[in-house]
Amino acid sequence: MKRYQFIYFIVFLFAFLVLGRLVDLQVVNGNAYLQQSRLRLVKTSAVKAPRGDILDRNGKPLVTNETVFALRLYKPRDMEDKELNTLLVRLLQLVEEDGATVTDSFPVTSRGFSLSGTALSAWKSRYKLPEDADRDTVLDFFAKRYQVGREALGQMRLTLIAQRYEMEQTGFSEDTSYTLAEGISHTLMTRLLEQKMEFPGIAIETSPVRKFVNGNVAAHILGQTGKIYKEEYEQLRDKNYAMNDSIGKQGIERYLEDALRGEDGLNRVEKSADGQTVRTREEKPSKKGDNVVLTLDLALQQSAEEALKNAIEYVRAESVNEDGEGENAACGALAAIDVNTGEILALASYPSYDPARFYEDYEALSTDPNLPMFNRAIGGAYEPGSTFKMATALAALEEGVIRPDDIIEDEGIYKYYDDYQPICWIYRGTGATHGPVNVTEALKYSCNYFFYDVGRRTTIEKMNTYAHLLGLGEATGIELTEEENIGKLASPAQTEADGGKWVPGDTLQYAIGQSKNLFTPLQLANYLATIVNGGTRYKTHIVKAVRDSETGELVQETKPTVLSEIDIAPENLRAILEGMRDVVELGTASTVFENFDVPVGGKTGTAEVSGRADNAIFVGFAPYDNPAIAVCAVIEEGVHGSNAAIAVRDVMETYFTSTVEEDSVTKTNILLP
Repeated sequence: MKRYQFIYFIVFLFAFLVLGRLVDLQVVNGNAYLQQSRLRLVKTSAVKAPRGDILDRNGKPLVTNETVFALRLYKPRDMEDKELNTLLVRLLQLVEEDGATVTDSFPVTSRGFSLSGTALSAWKSRYKLPEDADRDTVLDFFAKRYQVGREALGQMRLTLIAQRYEMEQTGFSEDTSYTLAEGISHTLMTRLLEQKMEFPGIAIETSPVRKFVNGNVAAHILGQTGKIYKEEYEQLRDKNYAMNDSIGKQGIERYLEDALRGEDGLNRVEKSADGQTVRTREEKPSKKGDNVVLTLDLALQQSAEEALKNAIEYVRAESVNEDGEGENAACGALAAIDVNTGEILALASYPSYDPARFYEDYEALSTDPNLPMFNRAIGGAYEPGSTFKMATALAALEEGVIRPDDIIEDEGIYKYYDDYQPICWIYRGTGATHGPVNVTEALKYSCNYFFYDVGRRTTIEKMNTYAHLLGLGEATGIELTEEENIGKLASPAQTEADGGKWVPGDTLQYAIGQSKNLFTPLQLANYLATIVNGGTRYKTHIVKAVRDSETGELVQETKPTVLSEIDIAPENLRAILEGMRDVVELGTASTVFENFDVPVGGKTGTAEVSGRADNAIFVGFAPYDNPAIAVCAVIEEGVHGSNAAIAVRDVMETYFTSTVEEDSVTKTNILLP
């Protein structure tokens, strides 16, 4: 009996202790413990910092930020692929109806592939796909990889696979969220929050996104931001990047990523046991990235893009010849630089695109045969045609092969060689010749015969020396090095490297700008600037300064840098400049610049392209007596160089008539030098 009494005592003692503890928890300290239980889940989250602004040389905004609602997806624990696919299909349908932005870099499109050549081969190799695998084969491979079945049919199947691909690239997992869409409407946000139980793992968060203030203007220069990919994250993780960050992918956004990127802040988020946010406390404020000031002039950039478009439309409407040449003109580029600093004032490429819709329009852009995403101003390489003749003239004059007043008789057919006898263009067309001409007149009339003879006597080696010093076939120095094409300067060594053999006729063609010379519009603009400023080749640049976005303090400034120099004799320079002035006043570009208020010098070029109409090229500078701006325009299949001169004229008109209104930069003037 005593044994049972002892057991009862133990039971009652334990019950008393439990009851006492319950009284303490619920009565004596109930409120305190209740609050503690509600606040026991604490999470620290990053507050994304806005990127710095990108401004023109006068402080006018080109790219800023705006805050939008973003639909973010957190992977629920143990969610299978098929469940995830079903969830994504429902969300993608809602997002599509809403018109929000969805990133899509999947290189398979509704019609084929957005990649080509070696890039496509490398991508297929990455996934161990056969090099000859067609679109459907590749799509089936990824459908199997992501277990995409009949929950997505037709276009939605491709859209779903593309999003699963994007999620894979950005490391989507239970630990790393994925931003499915940015810029969702208030209506969609409300609907999703009201029906949150139907969409496990979603969250609506505010996010700073890039805003292109002036539409399409400078799209190729400004570039894009995008979600960080796994390979990029591995390289950047030591710089405190997270897997759901955005980084610069192209253009200035990429080149100045370190400056434009801000410093993320931290929030301490306290949640109750049921997942409801109790309060948010700022631990560390975010800091906006530095502002970047470009050398571009917004008004001039707008003028350049419009002028290029108008000149191309003019060719198609008014300059189609009897053979139909000109009707296919659809592409071109223009570069304008400061003659005395190398600052790039405008850089236009046509056709262009809307950078705000880059990801939505990516499939159409990537399959467009006119390559609207291609920056022709620094990436397109073209034969210079007769615009190269100033280089030939300079080499001959400086080497003493000719003097400014030396006369060469144009005989129509250049008969120095028995086996190769090229014909001057005027003789081919009319049977006439330019007669006796000096170097100034040869430039004015663009006399091929004169430059055949001068080029042969100067030699390819000496002409090449001067061409290199003028920056032809050389990097210009522009910061966008990964997008720049350094072109090609023809030479015996280059020809042999390509498996050919240099012959005397190549030297003659080289002297008039044909042969295998290939240069970008920016190279040609800087080549012209180097001549007209007296022989100083500046490193071109498009970044003027970097400034602290809060204080305006100068962080970085680009100073003019000399890359090479030619001490051009004054009489030689005068002979060349007078020839270019005569081109504009009396020669092939005279009708274009008729009654133009500012004295201009320039040179037309009509470059032959196999199987297509000739490219139109014009290089011009102004004012003639004190050069300040040099411009090059190229119109693919533009028929004649004077057509490209139309775009150059319009840009120069803007340059000399536009003024900066002081009150337009009052809020950003601390950003300016």
